[in-house]
Amino acid sequence: MLIVGNQKTYLNKNSVLAFINQTKDFKQDGVVICPSYLYIDLFCNNSNFVVGSQNVSENESSSMTGEITAGQLSSMNVKYCIVGHSERREYQREDTTMFVNKIKCLIKCNIIPIFCVGEQKIDKENNLTKDIVGKQILEVLSNFAGNDIKNIVIAYEPVWAIGTGLVPTNEEIIDVVNYIKDLISDKFGINLLVLYGGSVNKKNISLLNQISSIDGYLIGGASTKVDEFLYIVSECSK
Repeated sequence: MLIVGNQKTYLNKNSVLAFINQTKDFKQDGVVICPSYLYIDLFCNNSNFVVGSQNVSENESSSMTGEITAGQLSSMNVKYCIVGHSERREYQREDTTMFVNKIKCLIKCNIIPIFCVGEQKIDKENNLTKDIVGKQILEVLSNFAGNDIKNIVIAYEPVWAIGTGLVPTNEEIIDVVNYIKDLISDKFGINLLVLYGGSVNKKNISLLNQISSIDGYLIGGASTKVDEFLYIVSECSK
């Protein structure tokens, strides 16, 4: 089970230090925190969490003002990086070419990409979920050899569920997660970890944990609240 906390931009320095202090005795494999760039160093040096990044440049070391490269992340002992999150697709207009370039940079630096896929509400309403998710996956993974694909984690996050409190039914999640796994297995002969994300919290984690095909979670807002995040982690450890 892989549990990834995407803390987005919710925390400032004082709240990050408080989070680290309250979790100083925490130690468990398979739990990743993705803080803002500014606080990666604080987590790397003061916590027992595996540290991930929320983003990475699509370029290697170059004169790209304001960018953070995979090589720089690797030098900080970052082990995972989120790619293709719906918020970056929508607000930063990131596209397939960028995702491919980012994943190539990450793999070269031995950082595991967590590639996000998911449908909009209108796609779900028009029964296009699998078409959209399948297209997102194949457009990216088709650019990689099998040995590189094995180093990628997929996160299924229905866009309409992110931060809304809405969650698909277990049956809907099972259907899409199994579709993703079967698609990748059929096309590439590889079995990848598939995480679920989208309003995961302490109220629904027990229900979500009934889905055996989920290999973990990508958690947003709940990952910034110590008690809630640790509760979710403990529920996943049972």
